Amino acid sequence: MTMFAQILLGVQLLLAAYFCFFGFYNYFYGITCFIKPKLKKVEPSQKKVAVVIVSYNEKEVIASTIKACERLTYRNKVIIVGDDSNDDGTFPLLKHIAKQRKCKQLHGTAFIDHGRTEVWESKDFVLFHRHDYGKHPYKGGHLKELEAYLKARGFDYMYLLDADWWPQHDTIERCMEVIEADDRLAFVQTRKHSYHDERSFLQRCLAMNEDASSVVELAGRQAVGDPILFGGCSALFRLGHLYAAEGFRAGHLTEDMDITNRFYLLGYKGAYLDSVADEGEVPPHYHAYRKQQEHWAAGCARTLRDYLWPIIRSDKLSWGEKLGLLRQNAFYTNAVAINASIVLALATVLFMVFAADSFEAMLYRYYLEEIAMPYTAVMFAALGSNLVPLVVTVLKRRKHVNLLFIPYAMWASWSVLHTYFGANVQGFFHDRFSLDWFHTPKTNKQQVKLSHKKQHHISLLNALTLAALLWMYWLEWQHLGWLDVYAFFWVPALAVGMFLS
Repeated sequence: MTMFAQILLGVQLLLAAYFCFFGFYNYFYGITCFIKPKLKKVEPSQKKVAVVIVSYNEKEVIASTIKACERLTYRNKVIIVGDDSNDDGTFPLLKHIAKQRKCKQLHGTAFIDHGRTEVWESKDFVLFHRHDYGKHPYKGGHLKELEAYLKARGFDYMYLLDADWWPQHDTIERCMEVIEADDRLAFVQTRKHSYHDERSFLQRCLAMNEDASSVVELAGRQAVGDPILFGGCSALFRLGHLYAAEGFRAGHLTEDMDITNRFYLLGYKGAYLDSVADEGEVPPHYHAYRKQQEHWAAGCARTLRDYLWPIIRSDKLSWGEKLGLLRQNAFYTNAVAINASIVLALATVLFMVFAADSFEAMLYRYYLEEIAMPYTAVMFAALGSNLVPLVVTVLKRRKHVNLLFIPYAMWASWSVLHTYFGANVQGFFHDRFSLDWFHTPKTNKQQVKLSHKKQHHISLLNALTLAALLWMYWLEWQHLGWLDVYAFFWVPALAVGMFLS
């Protein structure tokens, strides 16, 4: 019978170790991001660069992004809009822009699937539009088809942008200095700076979370030589290495994580440039944020399933690189562990309250008292690690007023716990995603009110979880004499999820 108490304690310790693994990297990169990295640089060549803008129903922002790309100072470039739009406005707008730039429609070439793909081309501007995804859905599918055009036209490099990201004017030169100095580099990732309207409380907090992934995570990785994640856009690719890695793959919700894994498994590397910043948007409301996170979590669960053993068995990666890649692939599995810890905590408190006189409960409480000090310290350290990226980002960017917004920024990221959990299950166990591609609404810095459908089932699930936790915290206080500090984190986070869903 004593085995039950030992199993219960063992599971708790395993979960604590799991949280500490992720917490360690938050502290580690929070320190190393202050180290100035040493990147080799050479005078950039004038090799041919495709500036590719990926578009899907982006009529609000696409014209502004094209103009921002035309301001790039690198001369030997061609702007290519890869468009999958199926709304009423985006493709007609793009065709009008193409005609303004003297583009002619192409016919009879190998990279055109007639009736499905339409290509308009001039010397410095190309519109590559798919009327139908066919067997190549999502952004990765479009880029896969676009590769045939890039090969046929002899491009050496590709600078990739989403339709709502505007590049710094000398971005390509700065990236070329780095990528041409090291033949192992497959890509150079630049800093993605999320602009936000400071009158929008939620967007300000979402921007803080997004900026932390560059300012702390990627900067820390670059400083110590850990694997660099391609962030979905704002990166310069060496096309020869991209083709060697079999290019982008259709059907992946997180094509960025997928291609990053394949680059590193082949022995290629990525680099991060904190001194070059592209500017873009964050989701304009909570529903869009939740859907965005759902796609990212499902995609990462899929890549973790696909690449777990290849990464572990790889002879081209050091153990430090393996752990760094595994941590990135497993990032959203924290939600699975947190859900498990909530269920375990509730079961444990019920066991200790309603079976308090049993030998197993007394033994379990004895074990807890023996490890109380170190266990509490470890859990506080793991919990506190969530604050580190946000605090460091505020300090590095010297926007000290944002310290006031850190609690809400953290609660917002924790509020999608159940969304993460469901997405992880889908990514792990399904070969095909049931999720449709979600178009995050864009505002182009305009003050507009965007309507969105309330997700009542998500709100109800958060409410039920909140009620269960409040009951558990009350039982702990009344019967065990504990004041659970996690209440100060989970109660507001679940309230945010309940009221905003």
